[in-house]
Amino acid sequence: MPVLSLAQIASHATRMANNALAPLSLVSEYVNIAYAQVSQAAGIQHQTKEVIAFASTTTSDNRLGFPTDYDYAIGLKLGIPNSWSTATSRTTSWAALAKMPAPWGDPYQSQTSGEPEEYAEYATWFELRPSPDSRYSVEMRYMRKMSELTTSTATPILDEQWHWAIALRAGALLAAYSDDSTLENRNYARYNAYVAEIRTDQNRRRMDERGARVAYVRKLH
Repeated sequence: MPVLSLAQIASHATRMANNALAPLSLVSEYVNIAYAQVSQAAGIQHQTKEVIAFASTTTSDNRLGFPTDYDYAIGLKLGIPNSWSTATSRTTSWAALAKMPAPWGDPYQSQTSGEPEEYAEYATWFELRPSPDSRYSVEMRYMRKMSELTTSTATPILDEQWHWAIALRAGALLAAYSDDSTLENRNYARYNAYVAEIRTDQNRRRMDERGARVAYVRKLH
């Protein structure tokens, strides 16, 4: 699939909504709404939104601020220094931290210090428990927020196969704005069919990654 810019997505959307006279500002608004909807749709895998960042704890401080582009966490790992590999450096092993519900980290609960094993998400930070008893490295794997498309040449951060999905959904939104239920339903049907096809392809690739290739083995006689 080709990479589509804001201008190209807007052009496709207005054509599918049969609304070539729609102001560019209005079309851009609906394109960005469609972009957000496709980005957040349940069951859709957007690997291009995944980010890995590193942070460090300090003794007795159990909070880590979110990265500026943070949307939601996939998982956190704690870097645990262990043996000295040379005279001047140490090796580090990485252990996954268990995610807990936010009330678990109530600041009024009694706190203990030690090697962190769990974390919870709050408004703008992660809270680790037990409270770090030393300096640790933390690997944060998360999904980043998408930036609004503002220039005609801007392109979505999603993989290019999802750019057409944005155009289809924007076309449905524009048709709804024009009160054309026929085109709205038609474009939503196109969008749903296209997304279902991509999800099927993603599931097939995940099966291949797990080694499920027995269907391709030729029978020996």
